[in-house]
Amino acid sequence: MARRTGLTPDLLRAWEKRYRVVQPVRSAGGQRNYSDADIERLQLLVKVTAAGRSIGQVAPLGNAELRELAAGDQSAHDSLDATESGNPAVGRYLNDALGAAEHFDSNLLESTLRAAALQLPSDQALDQVFGPLLLEIGARWEQGRFPPANGHLATATIRRVLTWMTDFRAAPENARTIVIGTPAMQLHDLGAMLAATVAASSGWRVAFLGASLPADELARAARMAHADAVALSIIDPSDPAHV
Repeated sequence: MARRTGLTPDLLRAWEKRYRVVQPVRSAGGQRNYSDADIERLQLLVKVTAAGRSIGQVAPLGNAELRELAAGDQSAHDSLDATESGNPAVGRYLNDALGAAEHFDSNLLESTLRAAALQLPSDQALDQVFGPLLLEIGARWEQGRFPPANGHLATATIRRVLTWMTDFRAAPENARTIVIGTPAMQLHDLGAMLAATVAASSGWRVAFLGASLPADELARAARMAHADAVALSIIDPSDPAHV
C-alpha cells in the first residue's frame, strides 16, 4: 500500500488510527488487507492533501467529494499556466467574503473562506483570497469606510479559519523547521499566521510564537527549535530603530 500511494508506512498508520480514512480488514495473523476501494480512497486523499489541505480537513469527505476537489485542483493548476488568477472562483470567494464582513455575518464569512480553502490549492487561496481580503479590509478601515467592529469580527474569523487550515498537519520526519512570530511591540500577527499556514502547507515544521516577542526571546526560540529559518511579520515599523 505504501508503494501504491506514496505514503510512508508510519503516515499510513497515523491516518488510519487518527482519522480512520480506511478500515482494512485484518488477517488471522493481524496483517492489514486493503481492498481496491481502500487504495482508491487513499490515492484520492494523497492528491487533495498534496494541494495544501490538511488530512484533518478532507478525511471526513466522501470519495465523490474528493474526486471533485482533485478535478478542481487540476483545472486550477492548468488555468494558472495561462493567467495569474487562473480561476474565476477566486474573485467570487473574495467578493463574497468581503460582502459577508461588511454585513457583519461571521457565519457566511467563515463558510466562504473554508470553501475557498477546500476548493482552491492552498497557496492560491492564501495569496489570492485571504491576503487580498486582509489588505482590502485594512485599506477601507484606514479610509474610514469599514467600521472597527466589522474589522474585529473579520480578523477573528480569518484567524479561526487559518488555525483550522493548519490543524492536524503532521510534518514529515525530515522537515525543516521555521520559527514565526512578530517582534516586540508588533501586536498584529495575522501576517505571521498567513506565513505559518503557507509554511505548513509546504511541508515545514512550524513553531508559531504569536505576537510581540523581544529579540532575545525570538533568538532563544530559534536555538531551542534548531530552526532553519525565522519569519517575522511587521505591520507598522513606527519605531525603525527598535525594529
